[in-house]
Amino acid sequence: MELLALLLAAYLAADLLYRWMGVGAIAWGHRGRPQVALTFDDGPGPHTEAILARLREHGVKATFFVLGVQARKYPHLLERLRAEGHQVESHGEVHRPAFWLLPWQEARQIRAVPGRYYRPPHGIHTPWTRLLAGWAGKRVALWDLESRDWTREDPKALAERVVFWCRPGSIILLHDNERFPATLAILDEILPRLKALGYQMVRLDELEARPLSWREGLMRASQGSHERYFIKNRVMRLGLGPFDYLAVSPCAFPGPSQPGLRKGEPSLEVHLDSVRTPAMTQVQLLRQGRRGFTLLAEYLKQHPEIRGVWGISQAATGLRVFGFRLAPVTLWQRLVYGAASTWFLWLYRGEAPKRGVPIAQLGYSPREEFLARWDKSPAEAEGSLSP
Repeated sequence: MELLALLLAAYLAADLLYRWMGVGAIAWGHRGRPQVALTFDDGPGPHTEAILARLREHGVKATFFVLGVQARKYPHLLERLRAEGHQVESHGEVHRPAFWLLPWQEARQIRAVPGRYYRPPHGIHTPWTRLLAGWAGKRVALWDLESRDWTREDPKALAERVVFWCRPGSIILLHDNERFPATLAILDEILPRLKALGYQMVRLDELEARPLSWREGLMRASQGSHERYFIKNRVMRLGLGPFDYLAVSPCAFPGPSQPGLRKGEPSLEVHLDSVRTPAMTQVQLLRQGRRGFTLLAEYLKQHPEIRGVWGISQAATGLRVFGFRLAPVTLWQRLVYGAASTWFLWLYRGEAPKRGVPIAQLGYSPREEFLARWDKSPAEAEGSLSP
C-alpha cells in the first residue's frame, strides 16, 4: 500500500512539474523577437492537405508533431510535409496518455518518429518521460498558447483568443485531426491577422528557445489564472501587436480624491504586460507606450463617462514620463499592490525591489489632462514625453 502511494505521488509530482509547469521543456522562444511557431499535433491525416494549402497561401512554415501510426497510414503526406519545408517531430506511436504506458512501452512511444523533439500526448508525463526522452536524444516540446480547436467553442472566438494572447516567442498548439474542424476556420482567421500585426511564423527549430527554468515554470503555471483575471476584470489590450504592452480595465478610482479626479469616479486601471516588457529596450518601451496612450485617448473620447486613468505598482513612478501625477496610497493598498508588484518583479524579471523606490505608488491622470497630452497621432505624440 505504501509503495502504491509513493508511486501515485511520483506520477502526480511528474505531471505537476513537467506538464503543468513545463520545467526543463521547450515552451516558448525569445520574447524580444516577433516570431511565433505554429505546431500541429496528431497527423498526418485527412485534414493535412487543407492545412498545407493554407500555410502555402500565406508563405508560412510550421512544425508537425506526427503519430507513428498515422505516418505509416499516410506516408505520402509525411513526405509532402518534408518536401514543403515543414518540420516533422514525434508525437508518439499512438495518441495514448503516458500514464497508461509501462516504461518500456513509453520508450517505444518516444522513439516512434525520428527527430529532435517529442511532444507527449496531452502533454502528460510519467516520472520516466524526461529520462526516456533524453536517452532517445530528444527534448520535450510543449506550448504556451493553446488554440482550443478541440472544443466546440465558436472558431472565430477561439481565433480572437489566439490573437489576444499571442506574444513574441509563442508556441501555438493546433491539431491536424479531422475530428477538430475548427482548426481550419481558426487558421483562416489568425494567419492573415498575425502577419498584419507584424508576427513572423517560423518552424520550431527556427525559434530561439531554451528549456524553462523553475522560475519560468511558475510563469507557465500562472497563465491560466492570468487569463481568468483578464476575463473577470474585463481587461482590454491597447493594440494587439507583438510589443503592445499596455492594457486597461474599468473600475472606480481608488483615491484619495485629486484635482480633476475624485475617489469612486469611473476610471481605467492601467496594466503593463509583465511578459513583454522585460525583453524590451527603453526605446521600445517609450515608443510603444506612446502608441498605447494614443489608442487609449481614442477610447476615452468614445466613453465620456471615464474620468481618468491610473495604476498602482512599483512601476507607477515610470508613468511620470508619460505625464501622470503621483499620489500617496493607503497602508492596505501598499500591502496588497506592493506584494503583487514584488511577486511579479521577481517572477518575470528575477529581480528584487530596488532600495529607495516605494514598493507601491499611485500614478494617475485626470481625463482632461490625459486627452490634452495624448489626443493626437503617434507621430505628434513623439514630443509628449515629460523630461
